Amino acid sequence: MSDGPVVAIVPAEHNGRIRAHSHVFYEIVYVVDGFTLHSAGGTITLLVAGDLFFVKPGEEHSYINAYQTKLYNLIYNASELGNLRRELAALPGLDEMFSDAPDGALPATDEAKNTRLIHVPMNERRSIESALREMAEEREARKTGWEIALRVRLASFLLKYSRMYAEQWDSRVISADDYYGYVYKILCFVDTHYSENISMNDLSEVTGLSPDYMARKFKSALHMTPSEYVRKFRIARAMELLCTTDLSVAEVARRTGFSDVSLFSRVFKQAVGLPPASYRKNVTE
Repeated sequence: MSDGPVVAIVPAEHNGRIRAHSHVFYEIVYVVDGFTLHSAGGTITLLVAGDLFFVKPGEEHSYINAYQTKLYNLIYNASELGNLRRELAALPGLDEMFSDAPDGALPATDEAKNTRLIHVPMNERRSIESALREMAEEREARKTGWEIALRVRLASFLLKYSRMYAEQWDSRVISADDYYGYVYKILCFVDTHYSENISMNDLSEVTGLSPDYMARKFKSALHMTPSEYVRKFRIARAMELLCTTDLSVAEVARRTGFSDVSLFSRVFKQAVGLPPASYRKNVTE
């Protein structure tokens, strides 16, 4: 990227652990498929298809036990936006991205870190992927004015991010009246109680919604049922324990909410393609 603007689309597929790293540029990550645990600023989050978030220059982040996780990485220098940076920085979501903190400074609050993540609705995903591919094609083709086109497309993409952010978050505070608020409550509950027996009634009580209505709202946001999310979250945690500890498979099963080790092994193999013991052997050799 020594010639032309520092704006590029880097497709990637992650499997296993990607060690903590940082960049000198901004990075916007869009998850196309798969799932992974993502660590940033001391917070670990499960990422699934449709998730979109950004990492500022100098901030460390890592992927933990990614499983066939396909990503688009949009990398850029803020200087490419020219005078538009000031105007974009006044928009929801982009104010924290382009805060006055110097490049390399970490977010000042946990709130700033947690609310960067937005989940792209199903009806918007084709538009997001098209916008990213068009930027990649613009850079590859290098037709007349391609440098200008890339900068314009970058600004347009940031505006799209801000609009989706504004729909999901209200002044960085989760609205209890918005169904994304319900989804967030479920994600927080699962993160804390995944080792326990979680029923749909438990999640219903957390949100204050009926089980059926809660499940419909959750699926409309994440394109999976609450039960599927809990299962994927537990498997991601199990993958981490298998890689980083000497715990027995039975103990890993117990710590990740599976009361029956045979059921755990069967579910793990369906999700990962290998039994737990074989997975541990493959990643530690």
